[in-house]
Amino acid sequence: MAHKSSTAATSRPFHGNDRRRRGRHRRNIDLISSLPDEILQHILFFIPTKLAIRTSVLSRRWRHVWSDTPSLSFENSDMLHADSINETLTRYAAPKMIKFHLKTMRTHIVPHIDKWIKFAMSRNVEDLSLSVVGILRDYKLPDIFFMNSSIKQLSFMLPYSYMNPTCSVSWKSLKKLSLRYCM
Repeated sequence: MAHKSSTAATSRPFHGNDRRRRGRHRRNIDLISSLPDEILQHILFFIPTKLAIRTSVLSRRWRHVWSDTPSLSFENSDMLHADSINETLTRYAAPKMIKFHLKTMRTHIVPHIDKWIKFAMSRNVEDLSLSVVGILRDYKLPDIFFMNSSIKQLSFMLPYSYMNPTCSVSWKSLKKLSLRYCM
């Protein structure tokens, strides 16, 4: 008799509860994690770096996806500190950077700006945007800033900063330039 019931159980069609269980199982599959890294990085390209880094806690699969995203974007927030940006840059692994964006009201980060510009330039950044709301008395952009043939778009708002290069300007690919409050 036990044999009959097990045979009957395996040969019967799915009933409502069985279908619901199968549907729930399908919903638990993480389809986005099965996408190639390039597609995941393209998605992360459009969100602030702070949020992209948070995806690393989702699973082992996501742990390092953000570090090869061709974009770094740091927006003004209470958590925007030079140390956190420097830590992010040490973990960043992409050889080519499409976009580097920094917008802050914290003028105490000014001593680090040169290092961040050099980092972006070393990755052949194409779109560089720096905006510091506050007075940057006598800040002079580093020469490496003026020697990047891969840069296509530059946007700067650095109040009272100097754009007086001591070298030749080499922006062969530049298509868009926006300078505000620079001298």
